[in-house]
Amino acid sequence: MLKEMLATKLVRVYVHDCDEFVSEDAETNFSVGQAAFTFKDFLRPHCRELKLRSDVFPMKRAQVDNTHNLDLNTTARKNEKTVEKFSPYMAHATYCVLQAQLSYPIGSFNLEKELALAKAKADAELAA
Repeated sequence: MLKEMLATKLVRVYVHDCDEFVSEDAETNFSVGQAAFTFKDFLRPHCRELKLRSDVFPMKRAQVDNTHNLDLNTTARKNEKTVEKFSPYMAHATYCVLQAQLSYPIGSFNLEKELALAKAKADAELAA
């Protein structure tokens, strides 16, 4: 299950611009960016460390509800703003770097061997 998740799922990192410089009661909306990473390289036989880089892309500020529009090819797409055109992430070519480390490589994990060791340990504990 872990191998399947690593091979197919993306890890999304959300970047909030300038949140720490605003008081909690402020009503300011800052740009939110998103970077996506995959950890499928951890499935290689001897991989224990990854240093990943992903560009940060701006996200929509508000979700657009297109359920009542009949002609999605014209009306909905004209009114929808898909990208913040003046986002600081695009203007400054922002990227996110993520570093991940494992104690031992996942590719070297042998299910049968680990189950046999666990069974032997359980048997030894029952015998004692």
